[in-house]
Amino acid sequence: MTTKTYTFTSLLLLFSLVLSAQKNVTNQSLYWLRYYNQLTLNSKLVLHNEIEDRRFFENNRQHHLIIHSRLHYKFLPNTDAALGFTYSLQSPQEPNATTNLVIPEKRIVQEFNLNNPLSKRLIFQQRLRLEERFFHKNNGKELYEGYDFNFRFRYRLQVSYLISKTEAKNTTTLKISDELMVNAGKTIVYNQFDQNRIYIGIEKGLGKGVSAELGYMHWYQQRASGKQFFDRDIIRFTFNHKIKL
Repeated sequence: MTTKTYTFTSLLLLFSLVLSAQKNVTNQSLYWLRYYNQLTLNSKLVLHNEIEDRRFFENNRQHHLIIHSRLHYKFLPNTDAALGFTYSLQSPQEPNATTNLVIPEKRIVQEFNLNNPLSKRLIFQQRLRLEERFFHKNNGKELYEGYDFNFRFRYRLQVSYLISKTEAKNTTTLKISDELMVNAGKTIVYNQFDQNRIYIGIEKGLGKGVSAELGYMHWYQQRASGKQFFDRDIIRFTFNHKIKL
C-alpha cells in the first residue's frame, strides 16, 4: 500500500469514527392501536377517519394520540385526491421521562393517491401527502401562547398482494410499504430529513366491510438537533371498518 493510499484510508476511517461519535441513536419499542373507518358517501366521495393510540411497551406509557379525518374525491378509476385535518397530542418521547408535558399539534393535510393494479392479486400503490403543521409553543416543560409552523412532505410506496380469497368478505392480504418524510420551513435547521418508515403487515377479512390488520414497522427518525435519532420497533394493530351509505 502506498503512503498516499494509506493516508487516504486513514482519513476515511477517522471521518467515519467522528460521524459515529456525533450520532446518538435511541432504540425504543412501541405498540400502536388503530381504528380506521371509511365512510362511502357516493361513487366518488369517501370520508376516511382514523384514531391511533401509540404507546411504549415500557411502562405502558402513551407516546402519541392522533386523530385524522380526510375527504377523498375519486376523479379517475384508480386515482383520488384528499383534503383533511389532523389533531394530535404528543407526549414525552421517552418512556421514563420525568415531565408529563403533552404538546398539541394541528395539521392541514392534502393528499394524492394512485393505485396501479398489476394483476388480479397484485396492486402497486403510491401516496403523496403534504402537511402544514402547527405545534403549540413550549420550552419542554410548559406550553406558551401561539404555535410554531413547518411543512412536511410524505411519499409512500406500497405493494398489496392478495394471498387468498375464499369469498368476497374473507380475504387475506399482504402489505409492504416504505414511506419517506421530509421537513421544510423556517424552524427546520438540521432535520430536513424527518423520518423513514418501513412496514409489513397482514390484513384478514372478518366479515362484510370489517377486517383486522397486524404488522411490524421500523421507524427511523432524526431529531431537531440533527445528531440525535430514534430507531423504533413497532407492532401495529388496525381494525378496519368500511361503511357504504
